[in-house]
Amino acid sequence: MKFGTQLLISFLSLLSFYGIAQKPVFELKDSLRGSLRLERTYDVKHYDLNLTIDPDHKFIKGSNAITLTSMADMEEIQLDLFENMKILKISKDKKELVYRRIYNAVFIANPLKSGESCTIIVEYEGNPTMAKNAPWDGGFVWSKDMDKMDWIGVACEGDGASLWWPNKDHLADEPESMDMYFTVPNPYVAISNGKLVGKKKMGKKKTTYHWNVSYPINNYNVTVYIGQYETFNETYTTKTGEALALNFSVLKPNVTKAKAHFGQVPKVLEAFEHYLGPYPFFRDGYGLVEAPYLGMEHQSAIAYGNKFQRGYLGSRIPDEFDFDYIILHETAHEYWGNSVSCKDHADMWLHEGFATYMESLFVEYFYGREAALRYLNSQKKGISNDQPLIGPLGVNFTNNPHDIYPKGSWVLQTLRYAINNDSLWFDIFKGFYDKYKMGFATSKDFIEFVNLKTGKDYGPFLRQYLRYKNLPKLIYSVSFRDTYTQIKYKWDNLEQQFTLPVEFSLDGKIIVLEPGNDWKYIEFNRKFNKIAPKDDKILIEILKAE
Repeated sequence: MKFGTQLLISFLSLLSFYGIAQKPVFELKDSLRGSLRLERTYDVKHYDLNLTIDPDHKFIKGSNAITLTSMADMEEIQLDLFENMKILKISKDKKELVYRRIYNAVFIANPLKSGESCTIIVEYEGNPTMAKNAPWDGGFVWSKDMDKMDWIGVACEGDGASLWWPNKDHLADEPESMDMYFTVPNPYVAISNGKLVGKKKMGKKKTTYHWNVSYPINNYNVTVYIGQYETFNETYTTKTGEALALNFSVLKPNVTKAKAHFGQVPKVLEAFEHYLGPYPFFRDGYGLVEAPYLGMEHQSAIAYGNKFQRGYLGSRIPDEFDFDYIILHETAHEYWGNSVSCKDHADMWLHEGFATYMESLFVEYFYGREAALRYLNSQKKGISNDQPLIGPLGVNFTNNPHDIYPKGSWVLQTLRYAINNDSLWFDIFKGFYDKYKMGFATSKDFIEFVNLKTGKDYGPFLRQYLRYKNLPKLIYSVSFRDTYTQIKYKWDNLEQQFTLPVEFSLDGKIIVLEPGNDWKYIEFNRKFNKIAPKDDKILIEILKAE
């Protein structure tokens, strides 16, 4: 079981966040969802989700059997289910249990001793939240395909899986495995995570599809796609000769197009295997499923809605590259986000920043280091520095800035530059993945791992980038006198002990200077026509003082 511990949010941690960003407003419902209270001190072993889906009425009905083990003595357990969903019954060992609801939290009277296990069944129904703009806005997407037939999907990162099924809706707990049964009207097919175990006709009008996930899975990664799907299969042979199943499900009219376009998947898997090792969910296979929204990293069943185009709907990547951004980015999440997971939404940069950086490693693997730097600099244009990358813990903080993608990527690139040893850098990158794969990691874990591997303290460096919205500001000035040149330079208002070498170009000749929090000087017995610091490999703000 993948389970991580987390302390309740503290007053001091909130104060530290407020001091460097606009004060967010949190309510009881936020801490009910975001904190690990005593009622949540249990380890989920397995979910058994069984749903009937009615597209005509946008309605779902079914049950979830939750097998868990208590990690403390408790009188109640907390599950989560959005309050618009009606609970029909909660039972254990065929005996109905008493429960109460507070917002989206469900408290069930179920005394347990530490180490005791049980299975609780929640029967429920309702019209789940409809997404206004999936995947950024969570919920069901009830759409029509090109033949005006139903085409349905669901994405719920941030909003939470409890918008459509009852569970312990916290990032720090994942089941060891999961079974999903989806009953849908004919002629539709239900695609989900993992492997298709079987399908069963339910009379003349419906079919039940049984899917199984054999690995831990984030709740928000659990999904279902319903439509007139056709599935075709390929294989990818790893560097050790093992065959990985590639499962592609698309709307029937798009099969020919998909077979050609998805041919790039093995290249993505090859590059990522080079840097991090084999695809992490090998038994369940790798999957792309055409979705009625742009994309989402649903484990082993990635949502694909990029319309078989290069880049991001045909744009957003430099013209020199020809790959599908959604395939690349969402596949990176199988490593960062799905295998290595954060414990709290406040640390979501560990998912998005690392996955976005993986895009540049794909480019580096196939196009070279200089091309990767060009790709990284195209990412840099999207950085806004409007709030810190790390948010407050314990309150289900989901107002993460877009910067967790490009700025998160550039934190890693700048760290690589600072370490200045690619062999060591890739040892750190893969070593961190290997240590925390199929588990949980925090920003603190990453800082400690970097320090351990380098033998240096990169805490001030990483705290500056992660906990403050403003970039390190380099202030410099240049003065000339006859045949004499002086460069004056310093960092402005940074964490003490922050260090980062900076390249300066002097008429095309590169020198490396190491600014501090106090002014430093360097002098030359000659004049230069053009002097400027370079930021093509690092993420800083540059201010030339007059």
